[in-house]
Amino acid sequence: MFDKPHRISTDEIAEQATLYCLGDFSPEERKRYEEHLSSCAVCRAAVEDSSAVIAEIALADPREPSKEARTAFLNRVHNEKIKGRLWAKLIGVLITPQLSARPSRRKNRVQLGKAVKMLESKLSGSEQELLDALVQAALKLCNAGTAGFSVLYEDEQVFRWDALAGALMAARGGTTPRTWSPCGTTLDLGRPQLFSHPSRCFEYFKDAPQPISEGLVVPVYIGAKPLGTLWVASHDDRKFDKEDLQVLQSFADFCGTAVGIIRERQVKLASKARD
Repeated sequence: MFDKPHRISTDEIAEQATLYCLGDFSPEERKRYEEHLSSCAVCRAAVEDSSAVIAEIALADPREPSKEARTAFLNRVHNEKIKGRLWAKLIGVLITPQLSARPSRRKNRVQLGKAVKMLESKLSGSEQELLDALVQAALKLCNAGTAGFSVLYEDEQVFRWDALAGALMAARGGTTPRTWSPCGTTLDLGRPQLFSHPSRCFEYFKDAPQPISEGLVVPVYIGAKPLGTLWVASHDDRKFDKEDLQVLQSFADFCGTAVGIIRERQVKLASKARD
């Protein structure tokens, strides 16, 4: 594996770089790999990418100093006794740091304002009507292939695709596990995440009728309680950027408040009906 420089990056190279960054190599493997790095630019770049993602995860709590946060994260990896290769797969598809480096599309605050106004008109209706309008707006403003809202059902420990628009619309009602999914990872980290070809890690996506190239996932909360995630996916060479993130974050903030209002109204109506 480490006998000669590589010409192109592969999943195996990314996995080896992540295992190295996670401290999963034996002393002998580490020595051989570091010797290889001195002459292989492809593997050096893979190590830089993995290090950036690990730092992003480790610094999920900005109150912790960088060195302590990274150490705490690496201890968590080993203390939970999760196989290193499982973490390598996850970190291999997380490319959130790239959002900061990519050039952004021109902001269109007029279009976003109109979309939010349209969503406000759904406050008098049902939660499902709001979610359906939300994913349609996200699909359009992010120029995505699919947009969805995954509601967290804590009793079942699953996310259910309760609203979908676009290429994967027929999968509405499908589920992904809370413990091993892009949505679950996003809620665990407590902030938006960008995934590249997630089927390399979450293998159930290999059965999707349209392969997912990128997925941008944003957590949604009602107060401090997680409601689920709002997400967009591309099925071609579409790359999401900071403008897409700002659009989704605006929608997610609105959605958390709006669903809270709708549910509170339903509780009051139910209470009146009992009286």
